Formats: sequence, C-alpha cells, structure tokens
Amino acid sequence: MKRRGAALGLLVFLAVWLGLNALFVGFSARTAVERAREEVNSNGFALHRVISQRVAQHDALLTSLVALVLVADPPPQDAILQVSHRFMRFYPRVAGIDVVSLAESGGTVSLRPLMSMAPVPVDHAGLAAALYALTPGEPRSFRDPPAPTHYLVGKKASAANPALAVIIEIDATLLVEPSERPAWAHVTLTLDGQPLAQWQAEQEGDALPWLPAPRFSRAIDSPSQPLTLTLVRPLSLAEILDPKLTLGFAALSLLALLVLHYAWRQRLAARRSEEAARLAEQRTQLLEHETRLAHAARVNALGELASGIAHELTQPLTALLSQSQAARRLARPGSDPSLLDQALEANVREARRAGEMLKRMRDYISNRPPRPVLTEVAEIVDDVAGLVRADLERRGIALELDSDAPGAHILADPIEMEQVLHNLIRNAADSLDGTAGEKTITVRTTAMPAAAGADGRVEIRVSDTGPGIPADVRLRLFEPFFTTKPDGLGLGLSLCATLLERCGGSIAADAAPSGGAAFILTLPEAGAARQAAQ
Repeated sequence: MKRRGAALGLLVFLAVWLGLNALFVGFSARTAVERAREEVNSNGFALHRVISQRVAQHDALLTSLVALVLVADPPPQDAILQVSHRFMRFYPRVAGIDVVSLAESGGTVSLRPLMSMAPVPVDHAGLAAALYALTPGEPRSFRDPPAPTHYLVGKKASAANPALAVIIEIDATLLVEPSERPAWAHVTLTLDGQPLAQWQAEQEGDALPWLPAPRFSRAIDSPSQPLTLTLVRPLSLAEILDPKLTLGFAALSLLALLVLHYAWRQRLAARRSEEAARLAEQRTQLLEHETRLAHAARVNALGELASGIAHELTQPLTALLSQSQAARRLARPGSDPSLLDQALEANVREARRAGEMLKRMRDYISNRPPRPVLTEVAEIVDDVAGLVRADLERRGIALELDSDAPGAHILADPIEMEQVLHNLIRNAADSLDGTAGEKTITVRTTAMPAAAGADGRVEIRVSDTGPGIPADVRLRLFEPFFTTKPDGLGLGLSLCATLLERCGGSIAADAAPSGGAAFILTLPEAGAARQAAQ
C-alpha cells in the first residue's frame, strides 16, 4: 500500500511538472506566433507602400509620354526617346517603351509601332483591340505571355482613328529590391490572380506543416496595375520554441516543484509529529485516568469483600493463637521437644499464609502503573479464587475451577487481570443472589494452539447458572455508563475491555449452556503476547 501511494505521488508530481511545461510551451509558442504575425504585417505594409509608390511612377511616366505624343503631329520623336531613355536608366524595372498607332478597319484593329526603346512584344493576340477599346487617358495592365515575370501597361492618347497609344513593359521581379525583401518570407506578386514574381525565403528551416504560417496579403493601391502583394512566413520549431529557454524553464520548474514538494513534506511531517504528540498526550492522560478508575474499582471491590477477607484472616490467626498456646504448654519441663518444634513450625506456616493474603490484598489495591510481566494464567485464577471464595461460600455460591491449559502464560499486568476476573465473578455472584436452585460460577481455562496464520491464544470463560442476559442487552454491555443495575455506574465491563485491550486481548458476552451468562476472555499466549505488548 505504501509503495502504491509512493507511485501515485510520483505520477501526480510528474503530471504537475508536465502540465506546467505544457502551459509554458503553449504560451511561448503563442507568443512567438503572434510576434511573427506582427513582424509579417509590419514588413508587408512597408513593402506594400514601396510597391504602391513605384507603380504610381509608372502611371506618371505614361501620363508624361502621352502628353508628349499629343504636343505635335507627328509626335516629337527626339523628346519622347529622351524621356524614355532617362526613365529606363533610373528605373531598370521598365524593360521597354513603345509608341504605337492603332487603326480600326472592318472591325479589325491593327497595331503599328512608331518608335521604341527596347521594343515591347506587342504582337500577341488581343492587345491591339484591348488598347483601342480604352477611353483616352485611361491606363490598363496586360499580362505578357512571352515573359511570365513581365506585364504591360498601356494608355490610349486620343480617340482618333488611327489613334496613338503608349505601352511600357515592367519587369515585376525588379519591383522589390533584395534589401527591401525580408529574408525569412516567401514574397509573391500576382496580377489577375496569376503569379508574376516570386521570391523564396532565404532563411527557411523545417517548417511545421500543421502550424498555419503568418500571412500578409493586400492589393496594391493602383487602379491601372491591380497587383496583389503576399508575404508568408513559414515557422520552424526552433523559431516558436527557444530550446535553451524551454530547457531552462523545465529545469527551473522541476527544481521549484522539488523545493515545494520538500517543504510540503516537511510541513506534513511536522503536522503528523504534532498530531502524534497530541495523541500520545491524550493516550497518556487516558491511561492515567483508566489507572485511577481501575484503582478506585479495586478499592471499592475490596470494601465489598471485607467480611470475606476478615474470615480468611481469622483462620490463620486462630491457628496461630492455638498453636502458640500449645507451644507454651510444650515449653514446660518434661514435654516432648519434637512436639514443640511442630507447633512452632505450624506457627511459621500460618504466619506466612496470613502474610501472603495481606500482600495479595495490598497489591490488589495498589495504585502503581501497569507493569506487563510473564504470568501464569493458573496463578491469576487461583489468586482471585482465594480472594472471593469466602464471600461466595457465605452467599451459598459454589466456585468451580477447570483448566486444560496447565503452564499457559500470558504477558500482562497480574493485578489488572485479577481485577477483570474479580469483576466478572462478582457480577456473576450478584446475578445469582435471589435465585432458587443451584448457584454455581465456573471459571474454565482453555489453550488454543497456534495454527496457520494465527498465533496461540488462551481463553478464560466465566459462566454462571443465573438468569442470563438478553441478547439486545449483550450488544451494549461494554459501552461506558451502560448498566442494568439500579445502583451501577456502567463502568465495570467497559473498564474490563480496556484493560484487556492493553495486552492485546478481548472480551465477549454469550449465553451459557446452563441458561446463565458467559463471558469469554481471549488473550495472546506468551510469544504472541510479547509481540502485541511491543
């Protein structure tokens, strides 16, 4: 049970530690993801602002070129080429510039280049018709199939037929400078939902497939060039969980839990010590109280037996008197010396007998602390019988002793065991008073040898031929202050149970075969008794 409790405590400790680390990991990961999301948004807005400014420059170039085209008829080629050359030199992303003529005939629009700076591929299907359909001054973007990373921006200069238009070619890969692009992000520019330019992250680790990557996506602020900028930041495990910080927290949390566990164990041990000390003090006080109660009961019982004790002492004293008178006569001259020795020897014997009786009574009423010693059961029974026999004879009650356990020993205080037997015999005698018929009290001692899983026991059975005890009363006999006697206190049998428990024994009430009451005392035999006392 103790091992199972220790294992359960270890599991709880590990569960708490793992729970704390799980909370820390979750909080750290959430914080890292939020920080990455804020960084993506911050860089995304900055890059969006730069690209929006650059596409606005494209619109400004178109406006300038259209204005030059409309200055004269024919358009001033030198001025247009000079402006185009300067713009392409300062803005390398402008890959080509064309001024074209759009003529419509029979529903078909033809496109004829008039002047070029790095000619724009204007021969793809649909471009001429789309430019011709524009409102003059309205710019529009077109994809450039021959160059997937380029797109075209065109503006119609006039509504005449043929009409003039300006087309510029933009390299989308140069809209973002390498220094402007975050190394940790995938950057994509799309036009009409199709990718124009893509840049892969330069610092890409092993991205977590189950973790949604922080993402920024926003349309460029230009009606003529509806580009969409997208930034995606893949996150690796090392980016959301700092190994050093995680291991440091795990170690510190383990240390903190160990310290708290140690402090809790110390506090628990202190409480247990205090509780044990309090219980020990209560047990000591209870033992003192029970000892005083037992002493008072013995003194009271001895007072009730005073006449019997006086009768017992009268016999040796009378014998001493008669033997002393005989010794005086035998001491006269001419008497047989051997008879004098016999008389004096008889005096010594009777004096010892009286002394033993007085010693037994003195021990019985002594108020000394209980002292468990190895005691022969038969000796205890005989001593109690010697105390009560005269009183029982005076009341017409026979006392029978029966034993099939010669030499059986118990580890107990002899005085307390005598008190238990004396109390039971006295109760039996009280129940026999006023009854007709045979009045007998039987004390039978039985030895129960040790068996598998059970120690040896000694059983002392005190029974009488009285009226017996009802079954419902027997259930409450050993409760303190429960009594069936008009003048009883209800403490005798409760005290008997307490005294027996001190030496590992027990008491039970039953019905005797004769119809009277029977009380069974069960005590550990010598070896088992030593273990119970310890």
